[in-house]
Amino acid sequence: MKTCLAIFSTSDIAPKPIRYDWLAQVAIVAQRTKALHLGAALAWLAATKGSSTVSLTRRTLARWCISRDAASDALKILKSHKLIVVRSLPGRSHQIVLLEPGASDRPLMI
Repeated sequence: MKTCLAIFSTSDIAPKPIRYDWLAQVAIVAQRTKALHLGAALAWLAATKGSSTVSLTRRTLARWCISRDAASDALKILKSHKLIVVRSLPGRSHQIVLLEPGASDRPLMI
């Protein structure tokens, strides 16, 4: 059985509201993939950080019980539907910019 690092403390509660219209778009495109799980993780990171640009680390993936393969597939799905922009460098974590639903080039307002 797979174990997860799903340990959240009271300091992990997002101080800003999560954009549910963005999560609704993710749920529509997710279908039978882990894209909704990854979308929830990205929305949580964005609300916690207070920015639409977030880093997707291995620790975050472990905390949300998402494998690297599933995350890669989910990133491709979200990128193809223009909900995110992914910047990556070799040996570094992905830098992800959440985009406004329906507007392909504007960062998500948090």
